[in-house]
Amino acid sequence: MQNKIRPSLFELFFSFFLLGFTAYSMAMLEELKQLNNKKKWLSDEEIDKALAMVELYPGPIFVDLAIYIAYKLKGIIGAFLAFFAFLTPSFVIMLILSFIYFHYGKTSYIHPFFTALEAIVIGIIIKVALDFGNKYVKDKISANIAGVSFILMLYKINAFYVILFAFLGSIFFKAPQNEEKSNKKINYLPIIVSGILFLTLLIYGYFKSKILFEMFKVGAVAFGNGMTILPLLEDVVLKNHWMSLKEFTDGIAFGQITPGPFLITATFIGFKVAKITGALLATIGIFYPSFFYTILMSEIYEKIKHLSFIQKILKSILASFTGMIFFVALSLGKAALTTPLSFVYAVFAFIAVKYFKLNILWVFVIGIINVFIFNLL
Repeated sequence: MQNKIRPSLFELFFSFFLLGFTAYSMAMLEELKQLNNKKKWLSDEEIDKALAMVELYPGPIFVDLAIYIAYKLKGIIGAFLAFFAFLTPSFVIMLILSFIYFHYGKTSYIHPFFTALEAIVIGIIIKVALDFGNKYVKDKISANIAGVSFILMLYKINAFYVILFAFLGSIFFKAPQNEEKSNKKINYLPIIVSGILFLTLLIYGYFKSKILFEMFKVGAVAFGNGMTILPLLEDVVLKNHWMSLKEFTDGIAFGQITPGPFLITATFIGFKVAKITGALLATIGIFYPSFFYTILMSEIYEKIKHLSFIQKILKSILASFTGMIFFVALSLGKAALTTPLSFVYAVFAFIAVKYFKLNILWVFVIGIINVFIFNLL
């Protein structure tokens, strides 16, 4: 195992700021690994274990991995610095895009671009849904959980109750009994500090800020990458009448084409609700719960990772989210795929990402260039 090189707080902040400014979609994992190897921070074995850990609790996986690396290097202060550094570039870019969209996005010369982006988003979501199905629906139990979750969403059952159903469904899975104990000592201070802030944000949101509270609830329960959290985001947005389905789809497109985590779409939603203040509160709400979970799990993971019920719950939730993603593809597709050309864009995006492994950013760039040329002709 390599010796860890401890960076200064400034180096840590700058490294993750640059990463947040340049990393896109699934490329974030590779860039995180390259950054870690270049700096010689953690061993490959530690990174692999961390990847397994961050899949066990709600939140955006790559953001949580960045927080874990920083926490292991510089403690709770380093984790906070990496958290803000990683999110700041995409937050600022999304603020600018949100301002342009809500002030000029509905004009005739901008509208065709968003029509193409919406269709491309649908193609990408269908690809993600199929990948999830191949990975997490492997038997009758997981297929039933995915199917029931899809039906519950179809009948407009609150997405949080669908997640509760997934927790209950975990009792039907079989998992190997292999509980191993660890002698690792738990450092409770970082857990307490981050936990107090967790409760403070939750209470403040409940009494003072609906956008913070609703986004906090989503961030607190949604597993996987950004796409798996889409069903909960859509449910919250439509339930509160914050924006139309079309606007929401455009926000998803912005989340795809901006660097950094996909869930920066929350900034777009927050801006629509309450301008810059709403954007800031929504962003904190969607991301902070998993920050707390990462600190907590960094301390206790070695003691619980082999518990059978943990593995069963994870299997059930991921199967449930598969059904929910298919529902999102259906509901957004009904709103976005309204012309033959929109179907062409959706099919193009699906084929480009699934079969040609084209980077999502380039898919959007090609779509935008195509619209520009088409309008000139």
